[in-house]
Amino acid sequence: MPVIVILLVILTFVYWYWHLKLLFKGKHSRLFALLIIAFFLVSLIPRANVLFFWLSSIQIIWFTLYLQISLVSDVGLAVYLRIKKIKLTVPNSRHFYRVIFLLSCMVTVLFFSLGAWNNYYYRFHTVEIPIAGLHEKIRGVYFSDIHLAAGFPKSKMQRLVSDIDSIAPDVVFFGGDLADASNSYLDQNGFDDLFRKIKAPLGFYGVIGNHEGYLLRSGSDFVAWMNKNGMVTLLDSTVCNRLFCVSGRLDHQYASHLDLARKPLDYLSVDVLKQKRKKMPWIVLDHQPKGFEGEKPKITPDLVISGHTHAGQFFPGNIIIDWIWDLSAGLGYLDGALWFVSSGVHSWGPPVRILTNSELVIFDFVPKKE
Repeated sequence: MPVIVILLVILTFVYWYWHLKLLFKGKHSRLFALLIIAFFLVSLIPRANVLFFWLSSIQIIWFTLYLQISLVSDVGLAVYLRIKKIKLTVPNSRHFYRVIFLLSCMVTVLFFSLGAWNNYYYRFHTVEIPIAGLHEKIRGVYFSDIHLAAGFPKSKMQRLVSDIDSIAPDVVFFGGDLADASNSYLDQNGFDDLFRKIKAPLGFYGVIGNHEGYLLRSGSDFVAWMNKNGMVTLLDSTVCNRLFCVSGRLDHQYASHLDLARKPLDYLSVDVLKQKRKKMPWIVLDHQPKGFEGEKPKITPDLVISGHTHAGQFFPGNIIIDWIWDLSAGLGYLDGALWFVSSGVHSWGPPVRILTNSELVIFDFVPKKE
């Protein structure tokens, strides 16, 4: 972790401690402030428990909002006191910060209620992709970033399976980050049965994400789980059918855990070039939209599809995310290739979305007019 990030985290908690200490009177004010911070940190410890999941989610949202409101209030107060040339007494400052605390709690309730509803009801995002060499229209469905865990509503997965079935796609793609819980948890809660219901004539293809890499350390083998439950998991490999080729790239974190190097695109394109029709459409699944990272492939994919970013998920993340990724959401170009980044069908951490949307993506691949 970069030193500057560590320093920012330390400064954030010092600022938070200073604010919380001002809420209480007497010699125990420091103790109360430390207890609140300790309670927050303990709630972040991952547990396969719904109660702890919701407690952790609410705490994170409140913490984020409290910091934002406090910073704005402190700056505003400092400017006001400077203009008026007055000093704020201790009793008045305590009253002021208690108002800030209560305001942050009320905003958290509103923020969480609206954000949870927005996250649960994903939208349908239809994208038309003209492809040279394609001889007939293909309808594909893409979803990613489900993050199945204790707080994930099974009803949402049931609705997702039903929606995919009603769309009747020719092919289904999955972009990684399946779960934040063990594969045994998924089996115990019936997610394996639901995944086996996802079917398409041309196949169901997927890749792993960085969270599968994290869970690999705890003994969960999601590659085996995905393959067992109806998905063809592509690990730096390519599959071709009569209409197109699809490749799946190994995720960076997963490769790092196994001490592997990702295979270059030229390795993945060998099977594409073997086809009798050299213009066989080529689609690549790569969980993180990092571009080609200096690679200069002999042939460029017709489309690369990623997830991972969640489009920033909730404010101010939806603004910050554009500083981190060259393409954080939607359709665009990276390293000369047409690239689509999905905001994901669910959230990571708090099940909340503000100013972003969960989405199920429908790709209509159509013959490109020459």
